[in-house]
Amino acid sequence: MRKTLQILYLFLALALTALNTHGQSIDDQEDALKEVKRKLSEARARASELKGQEKGILGQLERTAEQVRLTRQVLSALRQKEARLNKELKTLGEQLLTTESQLVKQEALMAVRLREIYKKGGLYQWEVLVSERSFADMAKRYKYMSLITEQDRKLYDNIDGQKREIVRDKQDRESKLMTLAQVKGETEREASNLSDDEAQQKKLLGRVQREKTSKEELVKELQESAKKLQRIIDRLEKERKAELARSRNTHVPAAPSYLERNQGSLNWPADGRLHSSFGLKKHEKYNTYIQNNGIDILSSAGAPVRSVAAGKVVYAERFIGYGNVVLIDHQSGFYTLYGNLSDILVATGSRVEIFQQIGTVGGSVDGPILHFEVRKGGKPVDPLQWLNKKR
Repeated sequence: MRKTLQILYLFLALALTALNTHGQSIDDQEDALKEVKRKLSEARARASELKGQEKGILGQLERTAEQVRLTRQVLSALRQKEARLNKELKTLGEQLLTTESQLVKQEALMAVRLREIYKKGGLYQWEVLVSERSFADMAKRYKYMSLITEQDRKLYDNIDGQKREIVRDKQDRESKLMTLAQVKGETEREASNLSDDEAQQKKLLGRVQREKTSKEELVKELQESAKKLQRIIDRLEKERKAELARSRNTHVPAAPSYLERNQGSLNWPADGRLHSSFGLKKHEKYNTYIQNNGIDILSSAGAPVRSVAAGKVVYAERFIGYGNVVLIDHQSGFYTLYGNLSDILVATGSRVEIFQQIGTVGGSVDGPILHFEVRKGGKPVDPLQWLNKKR
């Protein structure tokens, strides 16, 4: 018996845990939807502010791509919410049918009891009691009649409780139906917005592909963006070398860095396959040649992006031409860069450990791609020489 009770308690605990987890999961989904809506609202506000002012093609492409990506995320979250509400409504409808069926049975039982009481008359219980021959018999009959009265009371309470439950379920159902209608309307609006954003993106890409001047402008902007990034890394290298010179007389020379010791065996920063290699490459979407200072890994949207080694985050924000970027200083002149992130999960100045998640893969005109660079002495080198050969 004791073992059976322990199993029962364990089952109840697991059931409560599952309910709590389900509640937390829904809350997490709602929080995620609110956050991506906030980001999309900010992106659209920025685009509206810059409309007619921003001349650069690269900036326009990036902002349009960001709106497309965020709109897709909102649309996906809304469709998940719509599916969840439909499932909840189906479950609620089944519960309502079950409760109403139980109520019909309980009311039928109560009707039988009322008919019996009506037939016997109001003095029936008193007559039964005084007709007994002994006090002991009367006490037994009183106890028996009290049990019947208690059962009648419970039956009445059950009926009352089921009626209240039906009212609550119907109110809940009406509330969910209203929410579902709102979500459907919002989903339709975002689907229309996505269509507009994609049309704008297609228009801009078509302009780059067709017009020689637009193509040249884009290449020039990408080159300028790469130079700006190089200036940031050059400044960091200058500061590092100055600090090294100051401490040279008081410190033992630094041991080889993790990247040096593990060249050719580093874990890849994200799951996926090689999409574009290091060097001068033709960009099919732009129909022009562009210098790639790293590699591009075709992954899946939202996939984890991890640091290939421990280090210090020296840059963690948006950088035109690279999207959301995390730049990590691994000391000894080694840096790694992770671009085109959907979300940045670390802050400038923070320390990261080896293979710690620092962000998620974002979308681009080529799909969900992570741009990854390795810098040695501040200069770009082929990342494939540092990563393992498993792919």
